[in-house]
Amino acid sequence: MYYNEFKSPAIVKTGRGIIGQIDALLKTRHLYFPEKILVTQKYLYDMYNDELDENSFAEKIFVQGGIIDESEEVISRIKNFDAVVLAFGGGSVLDIVKYCASKCDAPYITVPSTLSNDAVYSCVARLTSDGKKRSYGVQPPIGIIVDLNVVRKSPENLILAGVADLVSNLSALEDWKLSHKNTGEKINELAFLLAKEAALPMFQYDHDDILSDDFLFDLTNGLITSGLSMIIAGTTRPNSGAEHLISHAIDEYFPDKSTIHGIQVGWAHLIIERKYRHNPKQYDVLKDLYERIGLVKIFDELISWREDDLEMLIPYAKKIRNRYTIFNTIP
Repeated sequence: MYYNEFKSPAIVKTGRGIIGQIDALLKTRHLYFPEKILVTQKYLYDMYNDELDENSFAEKIFVQGGIIDESEEVISRIKNFDAVVLAFGGGSVLDIVKYCASKCDAPYITVPSTLSNDAVYSCVARLTSDGKKRSYGVQPPIGIIVDLNVVRKSPENLILAGVADLVSNLSALEDWKLSHKNTGEKINELAFLLAKEAALPMFQYDHDDILSDDFLFDLTNGLITSGLSMIIAGTTRPNSGAEHLISHAIDEYFPDKSTIHGIQVGWAHLIIERKYRHNPKQYDVLKDLYERIGLVKIFDELISWREDDLEMLIPYAKKIRNRYTIFNTIP
C-alpha cells in the first residue's frame, strides 16, 4: 500500500488558562526536550509573565516580529541551544520564528496571542524585506497551543480578520476548480475537502458570539485545519486565490494603503463574489455573514479603497504569482 506522507502536529491543545501549563502539556504528550526557548514581544511578555514563568525557559528572546532583518540575531541565539522554540504572539511573531527555526532545523510550537490568519499552522512565513512583504517556505510547527483567555483579549479587528481569512478558502477553492476546468490543474481532493470544511462553521455565528468559547474553538480549529490542507496539497492553493492576490498586491505596490491581511482578503472576496463569479446566492450568504459578524463595518473603517478600485488592482494582482484565478477570465 502507498500513502502520501505529510507532517502533522504532535500536540494540538485549546483551552482556558493553559499558557502556564506548557511544560505539563508537553510532558503529557511525551514530548521531551533538553531546553525550551520563548520568543515573543516584550509587551506581551509583560502582560503574561506571571503565567509564562510557570514554565521553564532556558532563554527568552524579544522581537518586533515580521521583519527578516531580525532573523540573523534570533538564529544565532537559537543555535546556542538544543531546544524547542515557543513562538508566543500574533502572526508577525509566529512568522519570524517559523523562518528562524526552519533555518536552524529546530522544532517549534506556535502559541498564538490572536487568531488573525492561518499563521498558527502553515508552511509559509510572510516577512518584510527591504520594505516589501515576501513569502518564505518553512517547516510547519510540531504543535499548536491556544489559550482562549489570551486570544479573547486580542483586538476585535484581528479576530474578524481571522474569520475573513478562513472564509476566503471558499473563494480560493472556486479558483482551484476553475483552473482544473480551464487548464487541467490537478486538485488534491483531501486538501480541497479540509479547506472547505474548515470554513463552514463560521457561518453559524453572529457578532455577539465572537468572544464565546465555541466560536474561538471553531475559529482555532478552522485555521489549523486550513493550514493542514496547505501542507497536504504542498501549496497554498486551497487557501489562496484571487482574493489573496489582491491583498498581496496592495502590500507589494501600495504599502502606504495596506492594512490587516485578513481584512483586505475579506474585502476583496466579497467584491469578487458579486462582480466576477456571478453566483447571487453565494454572494448573499457571504454578505449576510459579513454584516452579521461585523466585517462590513470593519471594511468601512480600515479599507481605504473603493469598490471600483478593485478593477485597477487586478493587473497588479496578476503579477504576484503565476496562479490561475477568476482574474484570468476577465478580458
